[in-house]
Amino acid sequence: MTSPAEAARFGWLRPDALAIAAGALLAAVAPLERFDYVARGLTASSLADAAPSGQVLLVTASPEALRDGICERALPGLLERGRARGALLIPPADAFCAGDAAARGALDGDRAAPVVRMPPGLLRLSAGEVVGFSPLAGEERAAELAALGVSAAPWVIKKAPQSVPAVSLSALAEGEVPASALEGRVAVIGVGSGGVPPQAVATSALPPAKGVAAVLGGLLDGGRRASAPAWAPALFVLLAGGFVWFARRRHGSLVATAALFLATFALAAGQSALAARAEASLLPLPSTLFGLAVAFAGVMILRGIGIQRAVDRAAELIQRAALFRMQGVHTLPDAEFWPRVARLAEQAHPADLVLVAELPAGSWHLRFWNDQRGGESLVAERRHDVRRPPYSSEQGVPAVRLARRFLTKQDMPAVVVPLIAFGEIEGYVFFCGPVAEATYSREPERAEHVGRELALLLRRKRLARTAEETGGESRAGHAPTDDLVEGARVALDDLQLFGSMLRNAPVGLLYADAFGDVRFVAPEFARWLRARDVTVPVESASSALPPGSLTLGDVLGATSAGSAAVSLSSVMASDDGIELSVSAPEPAVLSVRPLRRESDGSSWIAGYVAALIPVKQPAPVSGNVRPLAARDATDPLCAFQLGDVVADAVASAARATGRAVRLEPIRGATHALGHRGELAQVLEAFLTDVASRGLPGHGPVVSVREATHGVQLSILDVGFGLGLPESALQRVLTAPGAAPAGLEPLGRLILAVEDSHGHAELKTNDGWGITLTVTLLKAHPRVGVAPHEGGKPAAQQNVIAIGRASPK
Repeated sequence: MTSPAEAARFGWLRPDALAIAAGALLAAVAPLERFDYVARGLTASSLADAAPSGQVLLVTASPEALRDGICERALPGLLERGRARGALLIPPADAFCAGDAAARGALDGDRAAPVVRMPPGLLRLSAGEVVGFSPLAGEERAAELAALGVSAAPWVIKKAPQSVPAVSLSALAEGEVPASALEGRVAVIGVGSGGVPPQAVATSALPPAKGVAAVLGGLLDGGRRASAPAWAPALFVLLAGGFVWFARRRHGSLVATAALFLATFALAAGQSALAARAEASLLPLPSTLFGLAVAFAGVMILRGIGIQRAVDRAAELIQRAALFRMQGVHTLPDAEFWPRVARLAEQAHPADLVLVAELPAGSWHLRFWNDQRGGESLVAERRHDVRRPPYSSEQGVPAVRLARRFLTKQDMPAVVVPLIAFGEIEGYVFFCGPVAEATYSREPERAEHVGRELALLLRRKRLARTAEETGGESRAGHAPTDDLVEGARVALDDLQLFGSMLRNAPVGLLYADAFGDVRFVAPEFARWLRARDVTVPVESASSALPPGSLTLGDVLGATSAGSAAVSLSSVMASDDGIELSVSAPEPAVLSVRPLRRESDGSSWIAGYVAALIPVKQPAPVSGNVRPLAARDATDPLCAFQLGDVVADAVASAARATGRAVRLEPIRGATHALGHRGELAQVLEAFLTDVASRGLPGHGPVVSVREATHGVQLSILDVGFGLGLPESALQRVLTAPGAAPAGLEPLGRLILAVEDSHGHAELKTNDGWGITLTVTLLKAHPRVGVAPHEGGKPAAQQNVIAIGRASPK
């Protein structure tokens, strides 16, 4: 890194300072030489002197007079009588006047006025006009031209055409104009039109006679001009560029542009003022303007490009950070917000079709949003008045209910769920189809819980948008650039934080927003999803996913557990989340938790976070030590329905073996305490082994009942253990971890029962096989009080609502 001293030393090496220096260098070099020459000529011509010339007299002769020889006969005498300084013959007049006059001038020597033909390369032209005289080194008539005052002058402030005195040669020869008009003057002899009035003689002369007379008059009157030194335009560009830079820095682009125009006007005015007074004063205007344009580009355009790049970068960061904003639901347009609400509802409650509707403020009629699959056209009741059935009961009270004729398809039921937050209806969600009806019949609390969470989400959006609209007036004087800079800083901090979290986390992480759309997924988590045939889109540079590309429902559906245990509603219902055991490709625990925010006495889900935690395998033991089968550490001791576990195990064993496994009617509630996952696994394996080894037509008989001292599971098998000595059965009971060959499934079952604080018994029945009796601890169902949303009981103090506890 550079030191502060070095930074101060080279601080001027900025794009704007370098551009000003480059513009000054261009002005000094003058790369536009051709255009500079034309500009100097136009400058000299525009400053023509209108004062009458006392050094030059324009003498015109018509072609007829020249053919009559008037020029050869009269010109020498006129020059002598008039004491003229000399005569300059302009082609084609030199062909008719130069013969005898030149000879007599040579004979008379110094006493005769010189009569000189104009050399072909004498004139300097610019834009078709005479602007000066070129040097004639080695020209034999150089001395005579010098006697007439003609010398090398690139540019001359010439006389205006009307200010050069002019007479006709015929008027001089005939005495109409006295010869004294030639006294001390250089007569420029040229061809003109005949028969014109005396006041039009000057304008009747043919080129280049008029231009030569005007330039020679200006030259003899001190109008010689030359190029300014190279440092002059460079200094001007430096000063003008600094002026524009100062204006841009202090007052902005508009004032800097005005400063540029002011500098251009000063250049034009200064050039005119200098050219009228000083000899070496003609600037290379095009090159100077080009250098000034380069300086302006450095000050304005290059700096503007840098600022625009910074703004674009900040806008990109803000846009990328917007993907991760949990509180940004109110910024979404309604056309995007409501379909995402529908997707969230589809993940939380099974249904063939989900419809969402908004209840606008101050209205009683719903507005349906997601019409991509029919939507509002499927609703039979067209008025959508929430005060009427099926949106409310006959008494006008909104409540969750099952409607049979809500849709145009009469055979499709619909679960009508009002979205109520703090006593106000925010909208409705409709779960349609037989799947929704079955789920509502089995778990009515699921629809209520989903409706409450969706209502809080809608309420949060409405309140946040209202606060934003009212706060916009107080921020009217706030500069947009301040918001941009602050937003860029916050966005950059968020990106760095999330990126560091994803890269350095020891476990696979996943984040989903309030709509259940996955926004962040760590590489380890993405590999696990792909191993389970879940399509994971390619991440961006910040590991962010676009909304809708991957949902939390897709992630939960990739687990091997049953759909009821891994639904999104289970995650919504639990503040601590859920934990699921997964085995492939490696043993791990999938933990999913909701992220809740609290405000104004209520809480809502602002997002979800999931972690994939690998389960460490036990360390290897010595070869002569046989380890006992270890129970999965992620299978906690919990209360469950033993009848459901047994029913699933019986069905699986029957499918696996193709033999009949009889299940007696379950008697009692059969709520048991134990490790459900372990018991289900070993019981299924044991029943499969028993059914496969039993005699044909004599499969095992299973019964479950609730006893006074626990929950009992009995398995009667008529063929199990034939030929086995009683000592083998005693060994299994005494050491189930070291069961004899063929009895390993029984040993694992006994171990699982003992781990769940139960016990097992084996009884031999002469002629009737062996009966296995398993007794587990009885679990009592929990009693819950249905609270009001504000925290008060829903009913009177002497009334307690008893219901099934929320799933954990």
